[in-house]
Amino acid sequence: MYQPFHQKYRPQCFADLVGQEAIATALSNGINLGRIAHAYLFTGPRGTGKTSSARILAKSLNCLNHPNPTSSPCGQCASCQGITSSIALDVLELDAASNNGVEQIREICTGAHLTPVQARYKIYVIDEVHGLSGAATQALLKTLEKPPHNVVFVLCTTEPQKLPNTIISRCQRYNFQRISIDAMVNHLNQIAQLEGLEMDSQASHLVAQLATGGLRDALSLLEQLSLLESVITSQLVWELVGAVPQQELLSLVEAIALDSESDTINQVQTLLNFGKEPLVILQNLTQFYTLLLIAQTRKIPRELSTTEVELEQLQKLAKSLGRNGILASIQHLRTCESQIKFSTQSWLWLEVAVLGLLPSSQPTYSPVNTHSITSPPASFSGVTVPPQQVWQTVLAKVPPSLKVLLSQHCALASFCEDSATIQVNSTALKARVDHQRATIESAFAMATQRTIKVSVLA
Repeated sequence: MYQPFHQKYRPQCFADLVGQEAIATALSNGINLGRIAHAYLFTGPRGTGKTSSARILAKSLNCLNHPNPTSSPCGQCASCQGITSSIALDVLELDAASNNGVEQIREICTGAHLTPVQARYKIYVIDEVHGLSGAATQALLKTLEKPPHNVVFVLCTTEPQKLPNTIISRCQRYNFQRISIDAMVNHLNQIAQLEGLEMDSQASHLVAQLATGGLRDALSLLEQLSLLESVITSQLVWELVGAVPQQELLSLVEAIALDSESDTINQVQTLLNFGKEPLVILQNLTQFYTLLLIAQTRKIPRELSTTEVELEQLQKLAKSLGRNGILASIQHLRTCESQIKFSTQSWLWLEVAVLGLLPSSQPTYSPVNTHSITSPPASFSGVTVPPQQVWQTVLAKVPPSLKVLLSQHCALASFCEDSATIQVNSTALKARVDHQRATIESAFAMATQRTIKVSVLA
């Protein structure tokens, strides 16, 4: 029967835990010294070994091939096998995310006072314990206050801050950390060798990097890569996850920094032609600028980049952009995210968003500033209306997507009773605005109650 990698290579003893050496040592010593707590609290991000450690602890306490609890369970006896297969009578695992009612906890509390059927201890593993209802938490607390001597509770959670202090204070707490890149890379290489997979060093580092400290995610990605039947390279990893390679993001931002409209558009269109989703490109670009921001204050951690060459390039680019420029770019991209997410022409608005990062696209004046408008106030039906007021009314009457384009990249350069000129601060966007000229003229007509001919300049 086929087993996913994260199950096939689940650690079976404390020595097998990846990246949690301090916790493995503390639990092992506690068992060997007979200092067994009645309740343990395992906290930390997903995929870092909390549930696996709970099962190892259960095996260690109940291994039948040892006369006493041991830190090295055999893995072969009926008790160990039953725990591995989740069929052990004296070890109950409960997912509090879906079984969070008080009745389930009351059943556990009642069963806790019964003698174990086969093993030394009855063990209750409650995953995502923070998901218990208030009444269920109170019911659990009563049992934790006066637990039976042969019962051990193991509470696992990714959000310990949601647990009341009354629960936390009654547990022996272990904080699982995100697994380091080096530890994860070593583990991935071992599994690749066991599975007969060819994977280069950059690919294994990238898989570990994308997993962001969660070994389960890394193994799931490695399993997908194993289906490609070819040498696993970093390029294959990027293609499989659908993200934009960091080197391509680097090239794109370098084109932006050089204020090259044509190179910037070509880079974006290349990414789109390779099937990258516009929203993913925008989000990856935002993350990249965030990475550059880190470089403004300290050396970029190794786990955030793939090669030493890229580290040097990132440092150089971050210095040239400057802190204020990077912050402005991040803010601009975040503002554009919802527009791209909900637009039917997301590719178009991705181009608009990226062109807005060009130095020449940064406004030297505000579109609503009267100094940017050379024409005197116009008179409609005997009422004098300032051009800036007309422009704001026009912006309010165009579709939201067009409003973003006009407000961020255009200004009303001149205006009179029957004509208006719109200045676009990027030649690459002039065609986009020209294409919307009929809509803009319609908005002017609604704002002024007369026909206004619109011309577009760059």
